[in-house]
Amino acid sequence: MEEAQFDYREEILQSACMMCVVYRELFVYALNAALCGELSDLREVFEEGEEYPGDISLLEALEDPNIKLLLELMYDLEKTGDSLLNINNIDDATLKEALAKGMGDECVSELNEDEELGSYEFWMNDAMGYAHLSIYYLMQQCYRLTHNQHFISEEADKLLSFPTEESLKLIDEGDQNVAMLSSLCFRMSDKTHALCESLINYRKSG
Repeated sequence: MEEAQFDYREEILQSACMMCVVYRELFVYALNAALCGELSDLREVFEEGEEYPGDISLLEALEDPNIKLLLELMYDLEKTGDSLLNINNIDDATLKEALAKGMGDECVSELNEDEELGSYEFWMNDAMGYAHLSIYYLMQQCYRLTHNQHFISEEADKLLSFPTEESLKLIDEGDQNVAMLSSLCFRMSDKTHALCESLINYRKSG
């Protein structure tokens, strides 16, 4: 089956949608973790099946250092996504339409909301793993935009798992969009490693 023709601008929109979805998913992880921690009292206010408020200010008011790291990831995704849209003259209406059509849905996580697993540590560990996976998705986009093709060889794909000096050799940082995305990936990687260290300290203190 012949591969669909590569559309650079469409892939930019795809990248922006992916960042929107990752932002949303990280919010869900952070909220679930908070509901097992500082916001545990909220569980008694809402009846089973009711949706919890989706306002980020709820998380911003918390003191939890792990939640703060997830918020830093979210802020960076939002800021970079906005810059990507502005530089490429893509308006909000186009973004919303693409999201409504499911663009970026490959970044939707498979949340396991089993009550027995619904602990603070469970949600935080899952958030950390999801953040790492999201970096991989965005590094793949850097490769596609560099080479103007959807196909990624198995050898190249392995190097894109984490942002490293080796993976940088596969992408064109002379491309403003690629440079922006790859820089985001490195910052996300640093914050995710910081979250890992923070969770280790959390376990030790527990």
